[in-house]
Amino acid sequence: MTGYITYMEVSHNSEGVTPKQLSETLRGIGWKPIYGRYDYAYEWGTDWGNKDRNMQEFFDHINNTHECLRNCKVNYSLRTYEHGTEDFTVKTCE
Repeated sequence: MTGYITYMEVSHNSEGVTPKQLSETLRGIGWKPIYGRYDYAYEWGTDWGNKDRNMQEFFDHINNTHECLRNCKVNYSLRTYEHGTEDFTVKTCE
């Protein structure tokens, strides 16, 4: 992993989609399942561009994620870190 990474923590609802369905939905838009403090990670990469482009790209992707999760009946939270500055261990599921 390099560059900036946004981590997502998800709280499931028994009335919502299954964890497998959620994982398939999120993988379809670039999120990777991980173990540890967070459930998914999205890597922005090292060539994330200038500050204005970064913000537009960030909000476009986060808005897309929100739309994908809209009817899944889950709660989620997001945190973005520069890779290597996290104060927790990340293990990928793949």
